[in-house]
Amino acid sequence: MKNIMVIVNPKAGNESSNMIKNQLVSHLKKYFKAVNIKITEKAGDAELFAKQAVQEKYEAICSVGGDGTVNEIFHGISEQSYRPKIAIIPSGTGNILAKVLGIPRIRSWAIKSFEFNRTKLIDIGICNDRVFNLFASIGPIPEAMHEVTNEEKKWFGLLAYLKNSMVNLATSEEYELDIQTDRGNYRGKVDHLVISITNKLGNLVFTQENESLSNGKANVFILKDSDFIPRLATFSSALSGKVEESEKVRHFLTSNISISSLDEQEIYVDLDGEKGPALPVKIEILKQHVEVYLPKTYRN
Repeated sequence: MKNIMVIVNPKAGNESSNMIKNQLVSHLKKYFKAVNIKITEKAGDAELFAKQAVQEKYEAICSVGGDGTVNEIFHGISEQSYRPKIAIIPSGTGNILAKVLGIPRIRSWAIKSFEFNRTKLIDIGICNDRVFNLFASIGPIPEAMHEVTNEEKKWFGLLAYLKNSMVNLATSEEYELDIQTDRGNYRGKVDHLVISITNKLGNLVFTQENESLSNGKANVFILKDSDFIPRLATFSSALSGKVEESEKVRHFLTSNISISSLDEQEIYVDLDGEKGPALPVKIEILKQHVEVYLPKTYRN
């Protein structure tokens, strides 16, 4: 029987939960014979439900929540030989992967955008034992960029990104890191480090490299200069889609990364906007590891 488990985080978003649930179930019943709703109550519930969906051989899982809910579901299925397909209904504040896949931000529109006849195998990252969908980073620029809302971008354009980043750019710390990869190494001072499975953030294309979500590679960007003007110049390069051309940035593509601190400073890695593990970490990009449903409006 073709069935789908819907994992709902009721704390994400502010639309009427009952209205959205009824609309979602009605739509899903057009494509699936059985629809099972699971409501999370605490952190870790989405991962447990996803593991249950694997054990019971569900055809698909639908995530209704934010980035944290998606990450938990991916974590729940990532180590399994059988992995259900994933549909994402954005309901949190970031919804980074949903934006990259072109899924509408408004939940009622997102629900109607799926006809469940198109999928894509995408890469995911593993940082120690934690899953990330798109970004692992050290430094504040990536977080500042993905905090910009669609409404802010509509009214302020590039100034919205600058507005959210000026304070972080002026006050962030500098790190002493040892970065080892299968394509290049770096040892020394680091102002910002970004490991990106994609080449864009929402509608913002920050590099021309690594456009695919499915080639098993990640962009590694190392900003070495902590002075404010070089930081701002690099940020401007990102906004113009050519961050890899900045002379202040070391850039390469890789599938495996090891990062450790060269001093006693406690440094945490940010994973898709959430606090991740402390250094040292090992990161692996798993090629075409998760199959996601695409909205009918998706364009490669």
